[in-house]
Amino acid sequence: MNSNTHFFFALTLPDETKEYIYEITEQIRTEFPFKKWLHKEDYHITLAFLGNAPDDLKKKSIQLVEEALSEEGSFPLTLFQIGTFGSKDFPKILWSGTAVQERLFEIQRNVYNACLEAGFSLDKKLFKPHITIARKYIGERPFSIEELQEKAGLASRGHSFTASAVTLYQTHIGSSPSYEAIFTTPLK
Repeated sequence: MNSNTHFFFALTLPDETKEYIYEITEQIRTEFPFKKWLHKEDYHITLAFLGNAPDDLKKKSIQLVEEALSEEGSFPLTLFQIGTFGSKDFPKILWSGTAVQERLFEIQRNVYNACLEAGFSLDKKLFKPHITIARKYIGERPFSIEELQEKAGLASRGHSFTASAVTLYQTHIGSSPSYEAIFTTPLK
């Protein structure tokens, strides 16, 4: 297996949500330059990053995640902000977030714990649900999240959707889209 190939479990986003986020990026892309804008098919909320996963652990994690989510129902989420990670003036990541929803944290814990049980060593950082939309700000002037939020117009419009599936994705570095769905389990 290619050492640049990684796997991760993520909350699957509906096509209309991906389109909604993409429409926002089209409004802000020229004024707020980033080195890489993600393909709309790559939008997701990561629940557990597995890294370079051996087949046996991957199979076991699929089985355990499917069992952990077998009684879980779908639930509503609302996109409500755009934020950044990294330096305020030259951020590394531009993301869209959701309103706090405890069900999302429950699903993430179930997936995370199933992957630990399968034998993966996972990142212990606090779960911060987000949808990465761009990487590495390359503007000449310092970045302004306030200007971006005003331009994106999120305050005047919202977008709600139903979270109804969790997917295991495989990365394909250099491809666009970069993520391939390997396995999907629906939420009831």
